[in-house]
Amino acid sequence: MTIRHLFWPAVAAILAIAGALEVRSAMGETQTWDEGIHIVAGYSYLKLGDYSWNVEHPPLVKIVSALPLALMGLAAQPYEADGKRKDQVRYGIDFLYKNRRDADSILLAARSANILLTLLFACAVAWWTRRRYGPEAGLAAAALCAFDPNLMAHGRYVTTDFPVTVFFFFACVLWVEYLEKASPRRLLAAAAALGLALITKFSAVLLLPALAILYAACWIRRPREFPVRRAALAAATLAATVVLMVAVVYWPETVRCWRTNVPQLSTLVVRGNPTGEILFYLGRKLHLPAHAYLYGLNAVADHNAGGHSGYLLGMRSETGWWYYFPVVFAVKSTMAALGAALLLLGAGLWQAWRRQWVSPMVLGLAVPPVLYFVFSMTSGINIGMRHILPVYPFLYVGVAGWLATRANRRPGVYVLAALAALQIGECARITPDYLAFFNELAGGPGRGPEYLVDSNIDWGQDVKKLGLWLDAHAGNRRARVYYFGNAQMRYYKIDEMGYPGPLDQKGWDAIDEYCVANVTPLEGVYVPLNDLARLRLRQPVAKIGWSMYVYDLRKPKAAPAR
Repeated sequence: MTIRHLFWPAVAAILAIAGALEVRSAMGETQTWDEGIHIVAGYSYLKLGDYSWNVEHPPLVKIVSALPLALMGLAAQPYEADGKRKDQVRYGIDFLYKNRRDADSILLAARSANILLTLLFACAVAWWTRRRYGPEAGLAAAALCAFDPNLMAHGRYVTTDFPVTVFFFFACVLWVEYLEKASPRRLLAAAAALGLALITKFSAVLLLPALAILYAACWIRRPREFPVRRAALAAATLAATVVLMVAVVYWPETVRCWRTNVPQLSTLVVRGNPTGEILFYLGRKLHLPAHAYLYGLNAVADHNAGGHSGYLLGMRSETGWWYYFPVVFAVKSTMAALGAALLLLGAGLWQAWRRQWVSPMVLGLAVPPVLYFVFSMTSGINIGMRHILPVYPFLYVGVAGWLATRANRRPGVYVLAALAALQIGECARITPDYLAFFNELAGGPGRGPEYLVDSNIDWGQDVKKLGLWLDAHAGNRRARVYYFGNAQMRYYKIDEMGYPGPLDQKGWDAIDEYCVANVTPLEGVYVPLNDLARLRLRQPVAKIGWSMYVYDLRKPKAAPAR
């Protein structure tokens, strides 16, 4: 039997193994820092029509993740007993841990939507790549995407990072297919993918310049096929589709803006950054209302301009570093991804040296991820490699297509098989702690905090694992814990004790328990650096999930008298 006959059985095996690994890992982890906020926001959108929660992210992913919860009879209570609005972090905690169903069931049900999306994405990548470049390329691209530890890590969580990766990729390749051959069906498919990306995460606005550049490149090469009328039709179709999808997904908010006297956008927008200035100008000229989508886009731009606490290579900053994401790519990418990047870089330089034109699809697989990566380097929010996830599918599909369609095809297929095998091996090595992945060149997850913390390794996800470790080594669940996250220790029966102040010598001398700390506060991120200085002087006896470090400060027990 040939690879053509074995293609779909092999894809099914990839999906079954990847799905089982993701479900197992998701069941073994508690909520990440952001998940409670996303889950309760989605449930509030769905049940209450209240789109004022968590405006920095569009609602699509949160609503889809809340759909399984609608069948669980959960309670949504956005207000305190005295009528005051709940803080969104506290609201997320109360929703998970004080509801009618247990927190783990709620969390797994909400995560199931994104886990399903990871499998659908791998299947779609296999189908599309096979159609363009052959079955070998399709199978390799599916394996590379399905077993990338970083994609698997964020594909299990209720966040927008993996879904925007999916829609970003397909918006680009479907747009190129429309540019290759104009048809209403292809244009509508590209417009739908663009709309899905824009109602998933605001960073998807970077698709707009990327699509414009691809259109211009095709127009330069074939001007007769791209008259002004075609450009106008394409722009109108994209704009109308996006506006319609935003209006539908934000329906209660859209109706509110239509029927009530909503403040004008120009009166609420925060200026001082390019996005804010554009929104102010358009809001004033077009008399736009302060719709939650536009207000959320402005909030993200303002946050990005103001910066965010970050950590890199032992340094801390409130405004970030231009080289943050190049370092992230170097230490968090798998060896297979780095190999693919080097191969494609070499191929690109060779094409440039020979001054050969490349196909529109090659441009479609190269221009958007490069543009996205370059824009990311200007961001003031440096908190995780999850913000460059959209780069990886382009990388994998690009290398699969190039190697599988070379003139001397057999060596390329062998190299492709080696990359896929290497990817699977790296995934197996870090299972089930995918979030903590660092490649071998960086020293693996044990040395990860030397480079990065926060959502790169430590997002508050390992409380269950801490409980199991204490059961095995302490005989009880009593410990001093300095935790970075929102999972509730008491809910998981961990007798959590606090730490003395950094200058409380007597308090530190009196400690007679295991001491646990997440690596993010250990590195002084979001907390004073000296809070855990005494622990940093010691060697941990264990690293739970690579995110929680355990120190043995128990006192020696006196021998019993004879």
